[in-house]
Amino acid sequence: MASPEFPQGKSVKAAVRITFEGESKSPVTFEKAVEFSELRNPGGDEFVAQYLLAIVEVESRWVKYRRTLPDVSRVYRSVKQTFGFQDLIHGSYEDRLNTRTMWIEIGHTLLRAGGLLAKSRAFHEVQQLITDGNERENVVWHLHLDKMDSFDLSVIFLGKVSELAARLIFERLGASLIPNLDMSKANWEREVTWSAIQRGFANRSGNPNVASLTDPEYLEVTEIFAQFLNLESGKRLLAYQHKFVHRITPSVDNPGFYTHLESRAMTPIVDKETGQQKGWTKGIGAMPSSAEYAFLDLYEDAVLTLRHYVMLLERLDAIPRFGPEALATVAAV
Repeated sequence: MASPEFPQGKSVKAAVRITFEGESKSPVTFEKAVEFSELRNPGGDEFVAQYLLAIVEVESRWVKYRRTLPDVSRVYRSVKQTFGFQDLIHGSYEDRLNTRTMWIEIGHTLLRAGGLLAKSRAFHEVQQLITDGNERENVVWHLHLDKMDSFDLSVIFLGKVSELAARLIFERLGASLIPNLDMSKANWEREVTWSAIQRGFANRSGNPNVASLTDPEYLEVTEIFAQFLNLESGKRLLAYQHKFVHRITPSVDNPGFYTHLESRAMTPIVDKETGQQKGWTKGIGAMPSSAEYAFLDLYEDAVLTLRHYVMLLERLDAIPRFGPEALATVAAV
């Protein structure tokens, strides 16, 4: 028996067929028979068809946007590391191997961030192409959800890149930047934060690992730290992320797609002759006339942040001690 929340719909069998036509060879066709259950009646089959065709459009377009983003293949390039017996004794083995592992993790995260960002831009493009059909409004709404799902996750991954860069410095310097860090505790990694790592890195004279850095190395890492944290586009993205993670989801492009709390603001009515308040006015049930954000503005900030992060990582890579090979040896504690 169907519930009131999910009324009984119809089941429809369909053949999904995709044919690739090339100039130099015969067409290649892929086909699969599927059954869609609980389709809304009427309109469910039209919605599914329009939506799936839109998804195919997205798949055909997102790569062109990915090509406009930075190439990050150098981050996870193949490198060779060699170790001696003394490396195992003094901790250099863990420092260098963990540094290499952090570069791989950063590379994977950049790939995911870039792919999702490009997908979100393709969703936006295809969303604008849906201009007719009985199911237009539903299709546009679902494409908007898909767009924002991809974009929001890409923003989270961009923030993670910043955190991972700090963690790389932490690992390369013997995991020594946070005094009295008890790695036997559950969730000890919660204490490995940007602020804690910065404070530890600033204590150059009190930490032999940091003291072993040359002046140019120390100044360059300090500058890289500052640029990770003080990028304006990154700050705007972080503010947006805090909203959609911790507060009412901020509206993007269309305020009608989002929830809005009723305003508690009241405007006083002042008597012009006496200057005294004689009442107040209050709006009820008003829908905002514009969204808090425009997607293309958010997208531009994300692209700028990604490019800047890749540039900073290239600068970090250029320091042999902190690159994927982790060549130099820091002081033994």
